Amino acid sequence: MKDCKEIKHYMESNKLDLEKIINEYSSYVATIINNMARDNLNCEDKEEIASEVFFLLWKNENKLDINKCLSSYIAGITKNVVKEYLRKIKISFDISNYENSLYSYDKIEFLDSNIEEISKIEKKLEEMKEIDKIIFLDFYYYSKSIKDIAKEQKISEFSVKQRLYRIRNKIKKEVR
Repeated sequence: MKDCKEIKHYMESNKLDLEKIINEYSSYVATIINNMARDNLNCEDKEEIASEVFFLLWKNENKLDINKCLSSYIAGITKNVVKEYLRKIKISFDISNYENSLYSYDKIEFLDSNIEEISKIEKKLEEMKEIDKIIFLDFYYYSKSIKDIAKEQKISEFSVKQRLYRIRNKIKKEVR
């Protein structure tokens, strides 16, 4: 946001004027959500995140420094909620994360646990149908969109989503 209004400008009788905040900051929150989530979330998910942002702001109004800029609080809350939401809907063991982390950890125990988890994922993938392996790798390793995968595999987007859901569940059971 260009102008940075302090939180005290949104206080009325020692309470946040949430309606005024929502009216002024909804598009700002939506922009942050869209920039972070891109095509990974549908409209309902994005609306749910926006609602959560304003709920958390209201819930924590007593912890806010009224002399600080409201937009920075909103940006921080929004980024954290989007990250958490994306973390919940995606598999927690993204192969590309481990590939990158193998070179960045200094401690051998971290390296060992990552290698073990990658091995379990790879083992489970080898047991799956070829199309499931391709879909999993395209989505999680190559970051292809569901739409692109569906087009390449000549199946519906719903089929891709359903297969990803089943694959994640199989892998989660193996990795736990």
